[in-house]
Amino acid sequence: MRDETKIAMVVLNWNRADLTISFLHNILEVEDTNKLLTILVDNGSEASEKQRLLEGVESIGKFTVLGENDINTYRNSDDGIKNILLSLDNNYGYAKGNNFGLKLAFELGCKYAVISNNDVMLEIPVIDQLLQCIKMSENAAVIGPKILGIHNEQQGPYERLTLYHYFFYPVFFPLSWPVDKVRKMVMHSDDLEAKGCGRIKYPYRVMGSFMLVDLEVIGKIGWFDENTFLYAEESILAEKLLRHGYRMAYIDSVYVRHMHGGSTSKLGNRQSVSMGLKSELYYLKNYRGYGKIKLFLAKVGFLYKNLILVPIKVRLENWARAHWKGREELR
Repeated sequence: MRDETKIAMVVLNWNRADLTISFLHNILEVEDTNKLLTILVDNGSEASEKQRLLEGVESIGKFTVLGENDINTYRNSDDGIKNILLSLDNNYGYAKGNNFGLKLAFELGCKYAVISNNDVMLEIPVIDQLLQCIKMSENAAVIGPKILGIHNEQQGPYERLTLYHYFFYPVFFPLSWPVDKVRKMVMHSDDLEAKGCGRIKYPYRVMGSFMLVDLEVIGKIGWFDENTFLYAEESILAEKLLRHGYRMAYIDSVYVRHMHGGSTSKLGNRQSVSMGLKSELYYLKNYRGYGKIKLFLAKVGFLYKNLILVPIKVRLENWARAHWKGREELR
């Protein structure tokens, strides 16, 4: 019998010790940590960053420090230690890094786990609401809250993308943008279902930056696919869930703030785009059955969007914010 009252909080760190420690302090301030088993997974950080992380967690509370080779031994122990710092030998990426933490939480008897980026900030308690809602949802094995960016822009949840989204929309953007706006207005429906815990929606996927998962189901479907290093993990997970009769859920009654890119800021833009493309093509080929032509078109659209359209959009948004800030200061 798994303990449904003890929830694991799995957090990855890679060369961002200060950011991770700030996040852990934030959790301590906002959430009821008596219910949380924190499993901090250091994904092969540099020696200096590992030391800073170790010093940081020691200032927070009692942590057991494990290496990769210590995991099996620790699974059979029961020393009452509340939190774990798992120090991995290499940077295994999002999927495999999180799998280390999730599998350990499962072996320690947890029924649920929260997967969180270290560039997330909580302003209100979230976990209890997610737990209550996933229990009331229908066949949901993953649930996410509303995700807001630093400028209150909403991130997700997302529909299942097609070749239209991958190729036609970005490549023919000046024409497709107004068409897409009309399409969304016509097709829009408020499909948030009222429940005792709030309103639940069942999108294709939620944001992987903060989500609660049912460990029994995640284990049943084979955990995260470790063939990706970064990006497309939620889409792959969504497909694996659907194949086994499960789905993702979303609620808008609670939110977290995601400083998007903070956890991957040490990656350059081109390296980030390259990783994203590789993962997206893997997902489309292996989980969506895309052939060579569709993969080629998706690749063209992906590169055009991320190397041309997104930088233009970012520059325009930055200009607009600076412009309005300047006007406010003149008033």
